Amino acid sequence: MVKTTYMVKYNYVKEFVEKPIRKHWELNSLSDFKGETFTYADVARKIHYLHKLYQIWGVKTGDKVALVGRNNAEWGIVYLSVISYGAVIVPILPDFSPTEIHNIVNHSDSVLLFAGDMVWGGLNQAEMPNLKAIFSISGFNLLVSNDEESRRLFEAAKSSITDEMKSLTPDKVNYPEVPNSELGVISYTSGTTGFSKGVMLPLNSLAANTDYARNNMHLVKGDQIVSFLPLAHAFGCAFEFLFPFAMGCHITFLTKIPSPPIILEAFAKVRPRLVLTVPLEIEKIFKKQV
Repeated sequence: MVKTTYMVKYNYVKEFVEKPIRKHWELNSLSDFKGETFTYADVARKIHYLHKLYQIWGVKTGDKVALVGRNNAEWGIVYLSVISYGAVIVPILPDFSPTEIHNIVNHSDSVLLFAGDMVWGGLNQAEMPNLKAIFSISGFNLLVSNDEESRRLFEAAKSSITDEMKSLTPDKVNYPEVPNSELGVISYTSGTTGFSKGVMLPLNSLAANTDYARNNMHLVKGDQIVSFLPLAHAFGCAFEFLFPFAMGCHITFLTKIPSPPIILEAFAKVRPRLVLTVPLEIEKIFKKQV
């Protein structure tokens, strides 16, 4: 990973989120393997929806938003919506225990939580008392609100927000120019003792990795990528998601546990331009073929 001392001249949100959306509006952007596909325009519309949601629930610049669930396109959209809003994303591994997830949500001072359906069933909202609301990653449906006024305002505003989404055009996509020095991500590692430890990553860290990859990996718009490493880990997120998104690529997420048969099937169907992995996954694939 590129050290954060590598200072990037480009503003991360403007150069690597807003610009590719405006430039590649009609291209396919994010897909679930054997599932739904979103164009860059679709991603922009859903980010607009989520930004309105954050405003209504009073999310401020620098507030933390937790995200836990298996890799999928809407997970990626939530991630992009948070950092392009000026808030801080707290991605959590879905295989963490409910106790660990509760602890991370509380320790990070998260004000909102987006949870995958399979994870949500094991969580206890009473153990996360400081959350303003909890939403499903799937469709961004409201699961729990501790703010009745915000819930009422949101229900009343849904129709107008939907109209705004339909009329959104590339020239209307204009995200705040959040300085790269600002905190962008809190990444919780699986610590060797006690609870997971939070690593604070400024937006410059995301920008440095994306800029480095852009100068050395040479993807181009329309290239196909299969994303199967955990998005809650910095490596998979940076190079299987954020970097190819910035280049106008079409990223397909494996929404199930990436077993060798599923990975090989995805490779055969998607035919990715670039494959990024870790030794453990390579070992699994080759053992399966022997």
